[in-house]
Amino acid sequence: MAAVTAAAVSLSSFPAAAKAAAASPPSPSSCVTYPRRSAARAVRVQVSTTETAEAGPAPVKTEKISKKQDEGVVTNKYKPKEPYVGRCLLNTRITGDKAPGETWHMVFSTEGEIPYREGQSIGVIADGVDKNGKPHKLRLYSIASSALGDFGDSKTVSLCVKRLVYTNDQGEIVKGVCSNYLCDLKPGAEVKITGPVGKEMLMPKDPNATVIMVRRKRNAC
Repeated sequence: MAAVTAAAVSLSSFPAAAKAAAASPPSPSSCVTYPRRSAARAVRVQVSTTETAEAGPAPVKTEKISKKQDEGVVTNKYKPKEPYVGRCLLNTRITGDKAPGETWHMVFSTEGEIPYREGQSIGVIADGVDKNGKPHKLRLYSIASSALGDFGDSKTVSLCVKRLVYTNDQGEIVKGVCSNYLCDLKPGAEVKITGPVGKEMLMPKDPNATVIMVRRKRNAC
């Protein structure tokens, strides 16, 4: 690290030296040429010094802790390779026969092993394999129950799922893999669950906290 030190050097003794030099004529070999202004005033000399600073230890990276983590919000407790295996307790269609689509309300047992908060999601892995022979990828669904669950004992989690069925460009009827799997579940069937997911858009624990909700145009729920 280079540092610059300013030092003031006074040349006040120069006039006396000049008088002594005038009394005895200088020899050609001893002639010294001074700057014209140096004998009349102090000259500020800029002295540059170079210091080698020892490199300090590298800064330690600290893990950013979310405020929600401080509040006890659990995320990703169960992952796709090791999902939680729950059971379907209820699965009820909540749309009428003449409705344009089917929506089902389902309740899964968790035995309290998936401590979620309102606003979080869970992942569901459908049974079977895809066209490449690999297990289906998980699908995320917003949780449709309070943290206490539909039974109020914090041992269940609920979803509301719309069955996805559409016709592609070739005129073939296509069924969504996970939505149809969930809507067809029978009570007692096992369900592979991951999560919970999400920690920012959650309701605060403080019941007196001010919550501002903003919606864009229509269709806010």
